Amino acid sequence: MTASYPDCASCEAPCCRRQFMEDDDGWFSLAHARPLYRAAGTDVKVVGWYPREDGRQPMLECQGFDVAHLACTVYDRRPEHCRVYDCRDDDPDERQQRPHCDIARHRRAEAVRARAAARTGRTA
Repeated sequence: MTASYPDCASCEAPCCRRQFMEDDDGWFSLAHARPLYRAAGTDVKVVGWYPREDGRQPMLECQGFDVAHLACTVYDRRPEHCRVYDCRDDDPDERQQRPHCDIARHRRAEAVRARAAARTGRTA
């Protein structure tokens, strides 16, 4: 039986919050990426850099991700690359791989939230 992962319900969205963008023409600069997000009603900002022989590659964070609710605020209008991205397709040997996207950790976090909610009498 195949798992129905990814478990997006409790994902911390590393693909939205710490991403490097590229296509067949090469790596995206902030100037290349920003119009895609603005057309969706949000923006991106640079949150880090990766050194490359031909310069630095920006690590981008989408401003449309609601950290408190772990949800995309522009989901119905999200850019095409967001629509087609599937973290299960990431190559674990590539540096772009999201090693911090850990389903087991998400399951543990869900259990902790459920126990805390049970103690306070709220639903998780």
